[in-house]
Amino acid sequence: MIATKRILAEMERQLQQARTTNDEQAIREALAAIRSLCEVVLGEETIASQPVVQQAVPLAQQPQIHSLESKPLVEEDANGGSIFDF
Repeated sequence: MIATKRILAEMERQLQQARTTNDEQAIREALAAIRSLCEVVLGEETIASQPVVQQAVPLAQQPQIHSLESKPLVEEDANGGSIFDF
């Protein structure tokens, strides 16, 4: 887990960059970084406050995986085991 003080320091650094630049793209990038940092802190708090519940999926509901090694299709006008047989 990242310390909240460290994230706040990075947010302040990004805010200072946004304030000192005249480039609109750089401002948007700094604000996006601040938003991401907010989500990290708030997401950690949400995860820490919620109990972890794992649900088992019954075997009957799991998708069946079929082997690719099946019997080749045999047709009258096919000319062998080529993948280009139509």
